[in-house]
Amino acid sequence: MSTDTAVRPASGYHRVIGAAASSAVGDGMRFAALPLLSAAVLHDAFQVSAVTAATTVPWLLFALPAGAYADRFERRLLMVLADLLRAVVLLLAVVLLATDRLTFWPLLTAAFLLGVGEVLFDCASFALLPSVVPQERLESANGRLFAVQTVGRDLLGQVVGGVLFTVGRAVPLLIDAVSFLVSAVLLRGIRGPAPDPESEPGPEPGAEPGSPAEKPRPRLLADIREGVAFVLRDPLLRALTVSAGVINAVYLGQIAVFVILVHDVLGLPDSAYGAILAAGAIGGVVGSTVASRLSTAVGRVPALVGGLALMGLAGLAVGATDRVWVVSAAYCATGFALMVWNVVAVSLRQTIIPDRMLGRATGVYRLFAWGTMPLGALVFGRVSTAAGPGAAFALGGVVTLLTCLPIAYALLRDSRVTDRRKTPEDAQ
Repeated sequence: MSTDTAVRPASGYHRVIGAAASSAVGDGMRFAALPLLSAAVLHDAFQVSAVTAATTVPWLLFALPAGAYADRFERRLLMVLADLLRAVVLLLAVVLLATDRLTFWPLLTAAFLLGVGEVLFDCASFALLPSVVPQERLESANGRLFAVQTVGRDLLGQVVGGVLFTVGRAVPLLIDAVSFLVSAVLLRGIRGPAPDPESEPGPEPGAEPGSPAEKPRPRLLADIREGVAFVLRDPLLRALTVSAGVINAVYLGQIAVFVILVHDVLGLPDSAYGAILAAGAIGGVVGSTVASRLSTAVGRVPALVGGLALMGLAGLAVGATDRVWVVSAAYCATGFALMVWNVVAVSLRQTIIPDRMLGRATGVYRLFAWGTMPLGALVFGRVSTAAGPGAAFALGGVVTLLTCLPIAYALLRDSRVTDRRKTPEDAQ
């Protein structure tokens, strides 16, 4: 990808924010409505769980190729195509639902394709943002982006989606489709960087003019290998990637047993479960809003390590009590700390990774970060079954605190953490 940053339309970031807000609200409604729809039309627990899992499988299958394509093609266009794919899938699902043909396999396929669109969009979006925002404003821009996504998806979208599903099963799906169309329209107005000619497929070395070998050869696997090697050989990127995998495994594992803790340990009804989840989302909004200022005030290393430590202590607090206010406060603190970590870590990665590698590095990062989630859910589920949900939260707290040590070591020994500008070598 070209590293020319002269063209930075003032409206580019606002269009990204508008597109993120639109699709986040629609996604939140779909997250709430899809399990309800699956349960209503399938009446089989295994099929319902399979549909839910199908939305995350594409991260394991396509994170690396999607990252490579985000470096080889225009990222804005890739995001628009992902939006259109998801809008078409949702509209077809509505048609099948209206004609009583939305059975297991069509619903499974729709969930899978929606996940594919999410992978393409996310890998391209995190690589596009540095081209429409000056580097000194990256943390602030990422903070606002995460805040918009959290409010739209976790607070507004999921609540509205559950309500609209009671109005009509197809209503949340239709609105989600519209949200993707609005996002595509907004993104079309962004003038992002053009693909770097050097990243395009070239002829075989030594090929004679006119020979078949002179034709462009596929470089997808080579691009993927280059992206994986780039992340693995950089100690800081490697530490950030492994830490993200641990954090997400712990977080999803705790989420998987949280409803059991609310029911069995706290003795609360279902309505209280949603309220405590909302407390975590509120903490996330606050964290994403103040992350940039916190990082500037105390430095990136304290912000990142402190976020990890706060997540670990919150897990220990939940595991050690049956008091509702302590659990609510700890869950709010977890949301706050997780967003501080996300904003600062993502901004740091965007700063130190060359533009031509951003898509592939994002794909590698997301593969590890999201690929550990199912493992975390299984492990914490087993711990909860054997020793109770409190023990699962305590385990997560210990694991997260132990993660502070290697990430702190990697951050302190790397001078790029305190330098918000890319080095000349990174710009090449």
